[in-house]
Amino acid sequence: MTSMLIRGGVAIALAGLAALAPTVARADAGVQETQVFTGSAYENSPKEAKREAEKMARQSALISGFLNEQCVLLYANSYRLAPGYYGANAAINCTR
Repeated sequence: MTSMLIRGGVAIALAGLAALAPTVARADAGVQETQVFTGSAYENSPKEAKREAEKMARQSALISGFLNEQCVLLYANSYRLAPGYYGANAAINCTR
């Protein structure tokens, strides 16, 4: 009976330590800054509009101190405004 109580106590202690382990690992990784930047553009083709919108978002990130390698494109959408005239929106997520 006593050995079962000891085993139960050890199991509870190990479970408690296991629950704390991910918290300790995250604390060592450090805090990272994440920011989202958006851009928009109007051009003569959907491809050009998307490219310009992404370029505008990346320029905003660069002004804020993020490197191009620290950013990932979230989306780039284009839409038709009139014959031969398109608009686009793009968003990037940057982490450092």
